[in-house]
Amino acid sequence: MTAGTDPIIVIFSKEQVRHRKLAHFLKRFGPDALPRGPELAALMGRFQFLVHGYEDDPAELYGIPDVRKFYQHFHRVWPYWFFFCDLREETLTMMTLCLMPDLQAYKRLGEPMAKVEYDPMDLIRFIQKNFDPLNAMMERAGMSERAIYQRTKEVFEHFHLPFDAEPPEG
Repeated sequence: MTAGTDPIIVIFSKEQVRHRKLAHFLKRFGPDALPRGPELAALMGRFQFLVHGYEDDPAELYGIPDVRKFYQHFHRVWPYWFFFCDLREETLTMMTLCLMPDLQAYKRLGEPMAKVEYDPMDLIRFIQKNFDPLNAMMERAGMSERAIYQRTKEVFEHFHLPFDAEPPEG
């Protein structure tokens, strides 16, 4: 697969986004192609997913219908984002915003960042739904209960949510 701890940057072209083409990605990182054990564990938290070709579009990526549809499709066929995404980067947040069903975004003149509003329960439902795929990958990687706890905590922190569960013993 890959060696080291460098980020794995996956760039989807505008054509791939428009036509929801994932075959090239799934051939290498689909469930049937993924390793097990330490080799899989070494991939955790290293992926950054980007789309290319929308730089001239004035809308934020999560507001572009083609990008939203692409990430919705991507998530349906490959729901392992919590395991693979680099939580130090904002790509998971942008991808997640594409899945929020009722998204409102606005930008004030002169401010560099747009403000985004969504139903917090939509985010909670998304997070709940994604712990099964996370746990499946962590178990496949042979990771400990403590490592699963730690990654779960990191996911909550990434979304700025409280996490007060007690760590497992041992």
